[in-house]
Amino acid sequence: MESLNLQISGMSCGHCVAAVDKALKGVKGVSGTKVEIGRATVTLDPQVATVDKVLDAVDEAGYAANVA
Repeated sequence: MESLNLQISGMSCGHCVAAVDKALKGVKGVSGTKVEIGRATVTLDPQVATVDKVLDAVDEAGYAANVA
């Protein structure tokens, strides 16, 4: 397992946190998340979940993410 720290722009409320958390947990290979406004820490299996898949999930939820 690996931890991935993300900076996420466009988040401003609890709904945003919930939307990003749901998107991240929907990525196959992600086993844990800690999401706060503007950031997230993701625990993932790098053999299953790639960084690109994680970033794409955040993008599809309507937010922009970068690896911190």
